Amino acid sequence: MRRARIQRSVEQESDDFVSIETKSEYEAQVRVTCPDKTGLGSDITRTIFDFGLVTTKGDFATDGKWAFVLVTVMKQSAILNKAGNAGPGVNWMLLKQRLENLCPSKQSISTLSTLNLTSMTGAGGDSTNNLRDYEKQQKKMYILQVEVSDRVGLLHDVTQELWASELTVHRAHISTSPADTAVDLFYVTDEKNELPSETRVAEISTAVQRVAGRRVGGGTGSRGQGQGTGTPVGTAGGTQTCHVVITPAPSFVTQSPSASLARLFETNNSIGRVETASATQYNSATVSVDNLMSDKHTVFQIRTRDRKGLLYDVLRASKDLEVKVNYAKVVLKVDTAPKPKNDARPRPPEFGDDESPNSNPHKAQTHLCEIDLFVGRCPNAREREYLCQRYKENVERPVSVQIMTGGLDETTTELRVIAPLDISGFTRPRVLLDVTEALRQLKVMVFKADILIDDNKPGDHGSGDGNHAHGSATGDASSDGYFGGGRGKLTRRQEVHRFLLTDAHGQPIASVRDRKVVVNRVLGVLLQ
Repeated sequence: MRRARIQRSVEQESDDFVSIETKSEYEAQVRVTCPDKTGLGSDITRTIFDFGLVTTKGDFATDGKWAFVLVTVMKQSAILNKAGNAGPGVNWMLLKQRLENLCPSKQSISTLSTLNLTSMTGAGGDSTNNLRDYEKQQKKMYILQVEVSDRVGLLHDVTQELWASELTVHRAHISTSPADTAVDLFYVTDEKNELPSETRVAEISTAVQRVAGRRVGGGTGSRGQGQGTGTPVGTAGGTQTCHVVITPAPSFVTQSPSASLARLFETNNSIGRVETASATQYNSATVSVDNLMSDKHTVFQIRTRDRKGLLYDVLRASKDLEVKVNYAKVVLKVDTAPKPKNDARPRPPEFGDDESPNSNPHKAQTHLCEIDLFVGRCPNAREREYLCQRYKENVERPVSVQIMTGGLDETTTELRVIAPLDISGFTRPRVLLDVTEALRQLKVMVFKADILIDDNKPGDHGSGDGNHAHGSATGDASSDGYFGGGRGKLTRRQEVHRFLLTDAHGQPIASVRDRKVVVNRVLGVLLQ
């Protein structure tokens, strides 16, 4: 097989599992040929999603031992903003490295059946824990503290720079002092595995100081010590000191907070009435099933408007349901249907609305995504109906966005974003980045923020807005043979992002209309 070259890079070795052929700085064809493993497609699409890319065309196949993936990916901002600036180009070399890290070694081929059927599901054991132990290799965690004068968009800028510095944020605690100083604590792992070397610490500190110390229009408001620096950062808007400190996290700190903390957080802060995004913010999807196309496969056909993370949500659902996908095909088509009148979604001018195509994707050309999944033969009609229901839920409402009429006190408004973890314990990519981008567009300040993991009991949806994608589906189809006798009984784990908000003047978001603008915009960016 001829291996492509990555732009501005050396030729790949002939035995590489991943090759990327770039068409531009925003578009490329990605080929992955490696030993197969359970959930590989979900992991690959999660990484593509993490880079802000959408799949415009793709094929996934497996022969039981090897996986073959060929997808054309494009930066979403380039699709939405073809006539303007789509931002910095994609780091294709980093994407290649991340995808290669997902590929099992060739030596694992002989043990794949054992790994897939025994180690991950266990002989009557807990499949969630076994799969998580196999796939999720715990890395050393560090606490990165940033301390600097607050401003609109600060949390978003820091979060984006941490991602660019190849750090993964597992938890965050954001607070603002009475002196308008922001103190941000990020619990991170280093994807380059170079911390705590002095060179790596200096590299991260310099990058964070460059963006955190920047003044934007003279705005004020609040935002993080160990090994690190505190350097005055000079900009066109003035000079301010930004302290960045990186220390190893204590041994009792894990990548997932304890469930008891999450429940305590949920109980103590349920103040006021919960308001949710408008139903029109969610895309509708049709999921049909074809049992006649093949005598060996059942075909699930999914049709919906394209958005970021769509393919990941489909394959994540397959992974969670332990449905083996033998072949998948993805096609993106231009949506020629007229848009409904209620899709205009007017927004109040007092929020300083950003009218770029990226902030209002409904002004840009939309696309329809067609996904066909060829899975193992499913003769039982009730099981097929159950799978259609679960796919539809995960496609239409992959996240839940809530805003409270009250916050921690009378000076703030509480926003919650709830996203499910997959069966391996991996969180949804880009949630913190997208939420803070939406708040930046609306010039909303983050007074305090937390990221926690909440364990949902089976049948406990817990999101309060009819978003059933986060809980177990009703019915007893999951107890039939197709699901291995109990997959529907697994505890559903969720990542809860909580933000205490004020407007640019430090006041709570008091009006119903303004709160609806915030929750709709946040969901709009998450599902853009």
